[in-house]
Order: sequence, then C-alpha cells, then structure tokens
Amino acid sequence: MKVLLLLAALTAAAIAAPQHLGNDYEYAPAEYNFAYSVNAADPYNNPVRFGHQEGREGAYTSGTYYVLLADSRLMTVNYYADETGFHPTYTFEGQAQYY
Repeated sequence: MKVLLLLAALTAAAIAAPQHLGNDYEYAPAEYNFAYSVNAADPYNNPVRFGHQEGREGAYTSGTYYVLLADSRLMTVNYYADETGFHPTYTFEGQAQYY
C-alpha cells in the first residue's frame, strides 16, 4: 500500500511539473569591453608584466594581450576573431637575454 501511495505521489509530481523547456527569450548581440594590466616584481625582484584588452561587438572580437617573457622580451599578440576564425599576429620587442 505504501509503495502504491509513493508511486501515485511521484506520478502526480511529474504531471504537475512544467512541461515547456523551450527558450522564448530574444537576446541582444554580444557587446563588451575589458582590460587589465600588471606591472610588478616577483619575490626575487624580477619584473612581472602582462595584460589583456578585448572588445566585442556582435560576432566580431578584437584585442591585444602581452607578457614579459623569461628571456626579457615582450611578446604581444594582436588578434581578431570573426565568422572565419581566430586571426592572431605575434610580435616580440627587445633582445633575448639568457642568464
């Protein structure tokens, strides 16, 4: 009898649950901008430098990020992304110095 009552309660709960799982919302095109940068020193007084800037409008995204490499060069990546994919351009500033 208890099993029958439990089964009836579970069936009633399933029937009462919302059945519509579709998405009725209309979304605006994606649009944002952000940026950050870090210019500091590590515990051994070595420079730590990196950052990122990006903006998006609809399907088009563009930005730049950079990092100070261990060999003392600054690597910068300028990029954009659109319907055809991700398109980066890499540049390096300075001469590599190995310790």
